[in-house]
Amino acid sequence: MKLVSNSSPLIFLAKLNFLELLEKDQILIPCGVEKEILAKESAEKDKLIRFFGEKNITILSPKNKNIQSSSLGIGEIEVVNLALEQRATHILMDDRRARSFAKIQNLEPHGTLWIILRAHKNHDLTKNQARDLIYDLPSVGFRIDQEFLFQVLKKLD
Repeated sequence: MKLVSNSSPLIFLAKLNFLELLEKDQILIPCGVEKEILAKESAEKDKLIRFFGEKNITILSPKNKNIQSSSLGIGEIEVVNLALEQRATHILMDDRRARSFAKIQNLEPHGTLWIILRAHKNHDLTKNQARDLIYDLPSVGFRIDQEFLFQVLKKLD
């Protein structure tokens, strides 16, 4: 699947040591997102640098900068613009406001939780592995409402 990714799903998967959940996808990453990720010193930075070198990863600068929003970050805007330019309807981002904006642009936003659930559905993760990853997300800084957490865990059944 062709996916345009923002930084947060990549960072969280790197923190959990599960970037390989995206190895079957064609991942497009805007230059602004790459710069954002590499600008910060972190334990997962080396993992992400190696990930950017994978054959299924392409770093691109969106030529189309028509879509703008004062309420979104540069990376989120670049993801939307690049997705529209590349005709990639599926994008990866976790921010609720950015996801709502993407939907208005007729894009299908998915987040870190979707990646984990999809991996379980595709038999790349067992139910227990998926559950453990979902439970581990808050420990790496992923914010999730308890009620929503339980709804997501029910999808594993």
